[in-house]
Amino acid sequence: MSDRPSLSYLADLGTKLALPKIKESLQKLSTGKLSGGFLQALSNNLNARSESWRAASKNIRQAIEALETAENALNEIAALSTRLEELGALYNNNSLLSTSDIASLNAETASITSTIDGIVSGTTYNGVNMLGTSKVTFNAGVTDNGGMQSLTTGTVSSVASTTEASNADTTGLALSNEVTLNLGEIAGGITSLTARENIAYAASAIMSSAASNATEVDIASETAIITKQMMLQKISASLIAQASLNENAKLNSLS
Repeated sequence: MSDRPSLSYLADLGTKLALPKIKESLQKLSTGKLSGGFLQALSNNLNARSESWRAASKNIRQAIEALETAENALNEIAALSTRLEELGALYNNNSLLSTSDIASLNAETASITSTIDGIVSGTTYNGVNMLGTSKVTFNAGVTDNGGMQSLTTGTVSSVASTTEASNADTTGLALSNEVTLNLGEIAGGITSLTARENIAYAASAIMSSAASNATEVDIASETAIITKQMMLQKISASLIAQASLNENAKLNSLS
């Protein structure tokens, strides 16, 4: 019985197994991406999560900037409240003040308190008031799934009614205490948001990298597959050649 049919069958089988594998690996290496619905769906989902975290980081950055806007304004108010206390001390502790001196102290007091109220009403971020005579609060999105953090810049009492230096020290002290409390709340908010911002940036980067890795080709692995399948092809070719030699030898023996 001839061994050509069995050798040819093995050779044909080897070729059929090798060629598709070689073609698939070459395609992966040329595109740099793996194919497959599941992997692509996974990659798409991870990319979406990455973008959501990126959006959260932008929201957090805006919230930090809003708090910093309020913080800068409160620092200005703190300096003015200190000056009010000084004006009150000058009025209360100096019995040698002239009428013009008192008028000057009163004028500065009225100017400062009016300025403070103007700072409170005019401090905004993207058109939103950051300070007010009633407590100012706002929410910021801090996660990829809509998680919120409530923030406050506190309350700043109106002081424009204080127009005389005789009341400047008590007004300044009360205002200074309010500002100190508000600055503490803002500092806590900024610290918390900064930590959340770092988390959001890291999460976005991790998700993006994971999405890319989900469909990236392992070059070493695919190269090994090609090498293996090419060896299988060579073996198949050798089998065909061997079968042909055997057939020729049998024909020669019969002639």
